[in-house]
Amino acid sequence: MRNICFILIALLLPMNVLANNNLRYGIIPRPAQLVELPGSFTLNKKTVVAVDLDNALFKEIADDFILQFKIVSGHDLKIINTSLLPTSNFIELKTTEGLADEAYQLIISPDKITIKASKANGAFYALQTIYQLLPPEICGKQIAKRVKWEVPCCEIQDAPHFSYRGLMLDVGRHFMPKDFILKLIDVMSMHKQNMFHWHLTEDQGWRIEIKKYPRLTEIGSFRKESEIGKTGKGDGIPHGGFYTQEEVKEIVEYARKRYVTIIPEIELPGHATAAIASYPHLACIEDTTYEVSTTWGIKKDVFCPKATTFQFFEDVFTELFDLFPSPYYHIGGDECPRDRWKACEHCQDLIKILGLKNEDELQIFFVARMEKFLREKGGKTVLGWDEIIDGGAVPNTVVMAYRGHARAIRAARQNQYTILTPNRWCYLDYYQEDPDTEELCMFLFLPLEKVYNYYPIPDTLEHSQHKYFLGHQGSLWTEYISNPDRAEYMMFPRAIAMSEVSWCSKEQKNWDSFRHKMLKEFSRLDYKEINYSKAFYNVIFNYDRKEPFPKKVALTIDYPEADIYYTLNGKEPTMKSTLYTDSILVNEGDVIKTVGFLKNGKTVGKRLEKKFEIKNDVNH
Repeated sequence: MRNICFILIALLLPMNVLANNNLRYGIIPRPAQLVELPGSFTLNKKTVVAVDLDNALFKEIADDFILQFKIVSGHDLKIINTSLLPTSNFIELKTTEGLADEAYQLIISPDKITIKASKANGAFYALQTIYQLLPPEICGKQIAKRVKWEVPCCEIQDAPHFSYRGLMLDVGRHFMPKDFILKLIDVMSMHKQNMFHWHLTEDQGWRIEIKKYPRLTEIGSFRKESEIGKTGKGDGIPHGGFYTQEEVKEIVEYARKRYVTIIPEIELPGHATAAIASYPHLACIEDTTYEVSTTWGIKKDVFCPKATTFQFFEDVFTELFDLFPSPYYHIGGDECPRDRWKACEHCQDLIKILGLKNEDELQIFFVARMEKFLREKGGKTVLGWDEIIDGGAVPNTVVMAYRGHARAIRAARQNQYTILTPNRWCYLDYYQEDPDTEELCMFLFLPLEKVYNYYPIPDTLEHSQHKYFLGHQGSLWTEYISNPDRAEYMMFPRAIAMSEVSWCSKEQKNWDSFRHKMLKEFSRLDYKEINYSKAFYNVIFNYDRKEPFPKKVALTIDYPEADIYYTLNGKEPTMKSTLYTDSILVNEGDVIKTVGFLKNGKTVGKRLEKKFEIKNDVNH
């Protein structure tokens, strides 16, 4: 009965009240159910945190909250056993039977805060919600002065819609330092994202220490230079780096405390140049000197499916078993050219011996061989890019679909689990502002609103197959991203939108609500020192570059309640200029000048000028 009343109250709230929730509450991702209540709970130096002290995980979560509050407030909150609850001014972490693993209930009144969860990750997510209800200064690194540590009263029942809510970072093409990995995990956990997919090996670099094969990092982790953009020319600057096993342990432990699972990816059988440069016997042509790749793109030198190669991978994964407790291991499986296999006598003999039809089935054999080892020896479930379903499925694997939805649908219809990261909606190395003025990115255009409006399960899929869609992830490839600042710029705020896509059902999502909440979110990101993109504040030009002139151009702005004004006569836009209401028909050579205005006359973001010319670069 309580749940029924809870839902009815939420449904009966006036729309203006629900809109105000975005300003007062501002929780991302959006909770499944939230009821606004009057008043607030105030944390002060006398507030206590109550937890079952025999529950190590719940106590660990409480300790971390107490530590962060001390950093920003100077108050060292006392922790007590739940059996010693005072009458008021406390936060209680309470174990409750019957909730899903990641679910929680949160009840905030002027006298107390009660967190209910069956598992520790549910309690952790409840505290992340409290962080977001507090002033943004809670995310800081030093004492904040003159801040009232108030939490608005409400009742929340919450649980994720998808179990897999991830981000992928490619450190193979450009190495990223340990501190950045920790920072990324921290921001992920704040938004209840629980899977960090760590792309550790590439043609351009092997990034993890393997003690049995030291040349992987002595040779494979460094290249003599990197390609400049798409020019094919090198920059002459050596690049390299790798993570020691001790550093990996530190990162994995940091993630564990934040309920983020780290999924290692070791690419096979393609994207192998760095490993082959270290150990040429892994290739089809052994008596050749190989170098770690200095250019981007797909390479023809791949792992040869022979006994020494399989032993190499078994040795590598055996060392990883002690480092990564994740139930998932990713083995790549994508973009493996067949050229070397077709010319390789051993590969052709193997195809005949195994009774395979062609090299495509040889790849299935390769993947199946490694899947069997990882499952039987490590108890792991194998993830692979969607090529692993081409030419026949490998049982027990999870298909990570990046080339659209067709292969995800095929996997689901043959009772195989899938995770969605389709490039047109989920690749964070794509442009988010005007490609004519932005630093070089990959070739498509992916603004924040498009990221948010994506939903992983296709409308055409039978409902009985929905259970095979585990969730989705954002993926950041780093050909053109050479440092943490640039990586943060490309990831955020689009990764924040993805957190709501993964947490919420399709019906719960609301773009207008989300962009209102981002106004508070940016303050949190500022305190986290995230170098996020400011595209949210600027007018965005939406048009098809392949269409001939004259062509239609739509103008949009993410900033809530901002109006767009523009000119076509060369004058600077003001609120007396043309108010944008519908798409603009432009001819070659036309110039649009535009900016967003608030009702009070203040401008939002940058004044932009766009000249329309024939170009053959970015496909919108």
